Amino acid sequence: MSADDAYDTLVRAGVNFISGVPDSLLSPLHRRAARRPEIDYFPVCDEATAVGMAAGARLAGARSLVLMENSGLRRACETLARLTMSHRLHTVVLLGRRGAFGEANWWGLPHEETMHSHLRMLPLVAEEIDSLRDFEVLVQQAYATLDTGQCSVALIANPRFVQQLRNVP
Repeated sequence: MSADDAYDTLVRAGVNFISGVPDSLLSPLHRRAARRPEIDYFPVCDEATAVGMAAGARLAGARSLVLMENSGLRRACETLARLTMSHRLHTVVLLGRRGAFGEANWWGLPHEETMHSHLRMLPLVAEEIDSLRDFEVLVQQAYATLDTGQCSVALIANPRFVQQLRNVP
């Protein structure tokens, strides 16, 4: 299984709009989205912008997804809070999990710690993705939850899932 499989899962789930800040963890999925035509892909330089674009696309009838590293929750916090809590404009966010157990970069560790507090603070239902095998079911469940209109959803890409995106055994 690979990033192509993950991308195909998004297509089957009806995702037709992706905005995101390219990062090293989810880079295989960003590259697929940039190269393949089934989903409109908009790379941006700020997570708050990605969230705003996804919410706007959802208002226009798109099934949108935001791709970002978990550190992006801090940058997108005001936009997520305003859109979800004040305006009930919810979205699905796929977070690369920087700082998880085994993180090799010293600067990545605080991202794990702040991710949990931000997920609790914002009206985001979160689920962890451990493998590409689980991805399809979790994506379907994420959009079922989103379609209730009650909350946004965060899918957290754990290290094993990221390795599978990269085709690393």
